Amino acid sequence: MSTAASLISALDGALLAGAWEEIILRRVVGTAPNQVNIDVACIARVDAATTEQLAAGIKATDLNVIISPTQINSAQWPGGQVPALPPFNVDQRIPRAGLTDKVLMRGQAPRAVDFVKPFMLGREPIRIEMRVTG
Repeated sequence: MSTAASLISALDGALLAGAWEEIILRRVVGTAPNQVNIDVACIARVDAATTEQLAAGIKATDLNVIISPTQINSAQWPGGQVPALPPFNVDQRIPRAGLTDKVLMRGQAPRAVDFVKPFMLGREPIRIEMRVTG
């Protein structure tokens, strides 16, 4: 097993052993009226903003989300191919901050991805941290 696969497997185990929930990661592609939602269900750890984040001005309603790339890779989300030469071809598997990517959680309105921090080993994402707002 490669180092990346070992690290991803360890993260998957930690997520499943802890307090996890299923989220839907959604990317909206196209322009109206031809917009399409591309969804993938992911196992995630979801936490409230920390005391340090609140002191720094982050809203109390923002959430910190940690996901593994396992479900993204399995679903080949959002489609297409993995780029050959970053940084010119951005890895499409990494959620995007801004208006195109949303996180859906059971019983809540869709939340916008406000900040994304991917952890990479070479060209392989091994952990993705996000802050979602909404």
